[in-house]
Amino acid sequence: MDELTIRPATAADVPALSDLIRRTVRLSNASDYAAPVVELISANYAPDKVAQRLVERDVFVCLDGPTIVGTIGLGGDKLRSLFVEPGLQGKGVGARLVAHLEAHARKAGVAELHLSSSITARGFYERLGYRVIRFDEREDGSTFLMSKTLTDC
Repeated sequence: MDELTIRPATAADVPALSDLIRRTVRLSNASDYAAPVVELISANYAPDKVAQRLVERDVFVCLDGPTIVGTIGLGGDKLRSLFVEPGLQGKGVGARLVAHLEAHARKAGVAELHLSSSITARGFYERLGYRVIRFDEREDGSTFLMSKTLTDC
């Protein structure tokens, strides 16, 4: 990997972001979710829906040289849509994105960050200090609701 950089996402990133997210969902989540659920999740990241999220959230991209290899978003007090290129998972890209987002959230006054983790990513978030609040069983993809205190109080 070249030197990784993180920057705010722009409208020009939408096609690459949509492709990255949909590929990641299909490859990384297929062992934990049934095929129809994977396709439902994937459809939720079509380019028009990704473009709308850029308006509603603070979205960041991680670049390896000129290539987008990861993304993460903040919506209020919620960590949203962390996705890392499947071939780079486990190499620190996701942890760097989360650290960047946590710092951004602290500056925005967020004291506790919440997220809805896929079954696949639960262990990753636990290693970063997030705790499970409860399991949320859903037909469109069960998740773990998790949180982490960002202040030292």
